[in-house]
Formats: sequence, structure tokens, C-alpha cells
Amino acid sequence: MMAIELPILNTRYSSVNPLFNLHGLLSPGITGGYGGTVGCWAQVTENTLTVSIRVDPRNAEFTDGFILTGLPEELRPSVNTPDTAQQQLFLMKNGKIWLRSSADWKLQDRTEVNAIFIAPRRAS
Repeated sequence: MMAIELPILNTRYSSVNPLFNLHGLLSPGITGGYGGTVGCWAQVTENTLTVSIRVDPRNAEFTDGFILTGLPEELRPSVNTPDTAQQQLFLMKNGKIWLRSSADWKLQDRTEVNAIFIAPRRAS
């Protein structure tokens, strides 16, 4: 049993493969987007992890490009994920979701950012 200390979203089979609410890990000024409480979550299965974000970054209070920081170890990928849909967004193995600093767009210029990352889990 995993000891991830994040809220679990209310879903039909939440005790089997829960969806962990990641809203508390969003960088300052970034809010859950049009997805509401289900717009920012992670799920762990035996061999993979999935992280989904749907956020509103207009009021982001930073310039370092980190959308989310502090994913628990169990929710971190074994490698940095590839660019997502050519948005230049990455789920990093250090537990952060990052917009490449050389991207041709800035978070504060968007009303919504969507990305889904699927990555292999780290070996124990």
C-alpha cells in the first residue's frame, strides 16, 4: 500500500487505483482550470503513472516555468517525459511540471493549459 499524503478525488473505484488531487502542488497564482476539482490529478498503477493537468496560469506569480512542484516520490516518473503535444511542457523526474524557458509562449499569456503525461514508474 502506498503512503501518498494527498487528497483522493471522489471516483467510482477510488480504493482500487485512486486519483490523487494535485491542486495543492500548483505553483502560486495557478488555479484549477475549467476541469474544476478533476482538472489536476495523478494516478499510479503497477507499472505506469499518469498525471493530468488542466489549469489557468494567467495569474502565475513566477517566471521559472514550473506549473507544479513537489510530486511525492511514488508519483515521479523514472525519466523526464517527452514534450507534450508540442507545447514544450515536461513532467520531470524531480517531481515538477515545467514549461521550457525557450518556449515561444508564456504561461501568463494563456487562459488554460492542458497536458496529460504517461510515464513508466521508477523501480523500487
